Amino acid sequence: MWRNELADTFVEVLAAPWFAQRWLGTAPLNVWLRSLGARVGRGVWCETYWLPEVDLISLGDGVSVNRGCVLQTHLFHDRVMSIDTVVMRDGSTLGPHGVILPAAAIGENTTVGPASLVMRGESVPAGTRWFGNPIAAWARRG
Repeated sequence: MWRNELADTFVEVLAAPWFAQRWLGTAPLNVWLRSLGARVGRGVWCETYWLPEVDLISLGDGVSVNRGCVLQTHLFHDRVMSIDTVVMRDGSTLGPHGVILPAAAIGENTTVGPASLVMRGESVPAGTRWFGNPIAAWARRG
């Protein structure tokens, strides 16, 4: 836990203000995330640096992670820290200020709308649209 806090402090105090904020949504940010252990596919748009335990993040080709999103890989429950992966498959999108909790996966070509929460362990099906807190199917009006 303390090693994790040290890494988070490094990102929040040094890396974000001096590097990451200037490079949000660019190829150099993707290179930096890869160097930290994230699996980042081709053509990824990542406009956030809130990826704790970056080595547990997998972003497929063409993924969009928008401004202010959090790909949360750890949670505390009864003072016990648990960690797990977060996966966004090819072509998936997480809208601005969205949050994904540990052990969750977003399917191929799936959209999760703005300010939405993907709960722990959820597997969002491919080719669908979701929004809300927690997420629910995004019904088309017609």
